[in-house]
Amino acid sequence: MKKLSVILTLILIIFVGYYVYNEYFKKVETNPYENTLRDYSNQVLATIKNNNYLLETTKIDTDWLNSKLESLVSCQEIYYSNEDKILLHNCSINDNGSYYFYDKMYEQNNEYNNLYETIKNQKIEIEKGMLLKDLATIDLNLNITEVDDCVNEGICEPGTPLLIQVNDVDTFKFYVLEDDGEKVKLIMAENLVNNIVYAPSDNLDGPTEALTYLKKETDTWTNLEERNVKISDENKDKAYTDIYEKLRATLPSYNDVYKFKNEKYLYDNLNSNSGYWLSTATNKSFYAWSVVNNDIKATDVSIETLGIRPVIEIYK
Repeated sequence: MKKLSVILTLILIIFVGYYVYNEYFKKVETNPYENTLRDYSNQVLATIKNNNYLLETTKIDTDWLNSKLESLVSCQEIYYSNEDKILLHNCSINDNGSYYFYDKMYEQNNEYNNLYETIKNQKIEIEKGMLLKDLATIDLNLNITEVDDCVNEGICEPGTPLLIQVNDVDTFKFYVLEDDGEKVKLIMAENLVNNIVYAPSDNLDGPTEALTYLKKETDTWTNLEERNVKISDENKDKAYTDIYEKLRATLPSYNDVYKFKNEKYLYDNLNSNSGYWLSTATNKSFYAWSVVNNDIKATDVSIETLGIRPVIEIYK
């Protein structure tokens, strides 16, 4: 009887072992690339964080990503979720397969399709920081004797002057460029710093020198949230690829100021020899757009007579 019990136990062990062995290799055979996709997902997450990628929507620009990250994995679409995870949609590995991954591999079924739609349409969570009503103040010397009502309700019209408390000590006058009802974009009423070049030699890497000084000079503006900012060349044929920086302010672009080019407030505190750089390059590699002599002009990027006039965005 004891011998039979031992035999049955051995048979059971062999059976269980075979089942576990078989199921393990079946799983490996079913999902041979799960670890590859998990590693790639982690690399994508690290890349967007390390490069200060601006998540305007959950969809990630795969062209930009491919310029930063070499991989055997190629995905039709890639999404970020507020759970700090990456969804890889319709991917191939070494030009083979069609894979779907979000913390694990999925078949393209109803479960996956619902997950895909949820993350695809997810709203990116934004840290609003201090609101406009907390930062707008008055200064009798600057003839700003009251805060415009638009700070609390309604829409601030372009050109509305507002005095902004950028930190515990400093205030600067700004003009409204745009108010979408949720946040307000403003341009400073004077140059923050002067005699700065756009870039040392050409525009192929964008406004490298101007951004260096902008970041340095606005780093103390601690009342403004430091956010990931995209600096983009607005030309159809871009002189430089999109730049992502962590900043409290950014440079005005050509499109920011062009529609207001006849408004006097864009030329506050400028003389005939001064002006300020715009982030947008021209189609000539040694030139970028600037505001100078009451106009928008193409200027040699190495000219040292222009300055920086920050643009900020504050939530209402």
